[in-house]
Amino acid sequence: DYWTPGQQMLGDIKFLDTLKTYDKDNISPDIMKKIREKYVTNPYFDPNLVKKVSTACEGLCKWVRAIEVYDRVIKIVAPKKAKLSEAETELANQMDKLNEKRAQLQQVTDKLQALNDEFAAMTKKKKDLEDNIELCSQKLDRAE
Repeated sequence: DYWTPGQQMLGDIKFLDTLKTYDKDNISPDIMKKIREKYVTNPYFDPNLVKKVSTACEGLCKWVRAIEVYDRVIKIVAPKKAKLSEAETELANQMDKLNEKRAQLQQVTDKLQALNDEFAAMTKKKKDLEDNIELCSQKLDRAE
């Protein structure tokens, strides 16, 4: 007989808070099996039918059905969340490697730019020296 314990439970002042803070993520499979077998499949466990008898029980009926749906969905979502977490960790690792490679590439690019600048300066110096040699040759030719 569930009437007396049910009345005591519904009469508890903190009953609504208990429902709100219920640990819905750790419901034992045995309890969910009983809910699915006894209540969810029961045609009389319909909030619209229960409402005719008691509005408080209608809310409780909706809550039980919502918990059952939540349990079904969380069993599908939990592995996906785990895979997502794993993928995000892998992404973070790969992004670290990518940033490291980008830093190395930037160092190489900077060194290449420095070498290109030095090459351009030396090429200009070479051209200046060649021009100076040409000028000196012309002066020597004129002097003779």
